[in-house]
Amino acid sequence: MITEQRVYFTIQSNHLSPEQITRHLGITPTRAEAKESRRGGRSGRPIPPRHEWIMDSGLSETASLDDQVEAVLSRLDGACERIGELTSLGSAAGLVVFRSFEPGPASTRLGLLLSEETIGFLHIAGAHIWIDEYGYDEEQPGDGDITSLGSL
Repeated sequence: MITEQRVYFTIQSNHLSPEQITRHLGITPTRAEAKESRRGGRSGRPIPPRHEWIMDSGLSETASLDDQVEAVLSRLDGACERIGELTSLGSAAGLVVFRSFEPGPASTRLGLLLSEETIGFLHIAGAHIWIDEYGYDEEQPGDGDITSLGSL
């Protein structure tokens, strides 16, 4: 069963602050974080390593991945070329798909279909897609360890 799933679009930069990215795009992110603005809990090192500008889907974690992708891209409507300008200058942009599972029957439709429009948007924007899925190891129930099912 899926315990959590979310989709968001991120722009990361070593040199452009979240405010500068917002001005360039003309779109306010749902969240942002300045480079090295806080310290890691375990290491105490400054994180994040780059400025981060993030647009969430705005939908619940129970919404399908397809619906969440569509919602994110609709929030970025008209900004595709401006994102491409940022990536051509060294920023990284990507559509992030995250899911975690627990043992049991799937309660949500599995899989993801990226439309031609979505692929075209990512291409023009110079963006990648990162799919990150995690599940509990069924061979050792109850130990709470999460095993990565892989990043594609």
